[in-house]
Amino acid sequence: MKIIKKIDTLSVAKIGGLICGGIYLLAGLVVNLAVFIFSIAVLHVYDFLGLGSSILATMLLAVIAGAVAFLVSAASAWLYNVAAGFVGGIIWTEEEWVKKETKDHSTIPPMHFNAPEKKEEPLERDIF
Repeated sequence: MKIIKKIDTLSVAKIGGLICGGIYLLAGLVVNLAVFIFSIAVLHVYDFLGLGSSILATMLLAVIAGAVAFLVSAASAWLYNVAAGFVGGIIWTEEEWVKKETKDHSTIPPMHFNAPEKKEEPLERDIF
């Protein structure tokens, strides 16, 4: 059994900002490229100026979204640290997985834990 008593606020904020900004940038670039490709058939012209400005706008908004996610992640980690100071943090238990082999020597997903078996001691009872 382990307890998470404190989270490094800066590391959580960096990861949150990077993930959010990266996803926004990737999705925005895909959408901009799709709009550019499908608008060629309608307009019969290449609008490179519009494509360039939309990519720049997407990059700017990705940076802004990443900065906002950085701040929100930092605030969330700080609030967790404050709450964990009062109640003690999150507790989890780790156990090892066991892979079973089938007759054709392929492995199936782990189905049970390889935890040591607990032997129950007999209860002491008064026998009348």
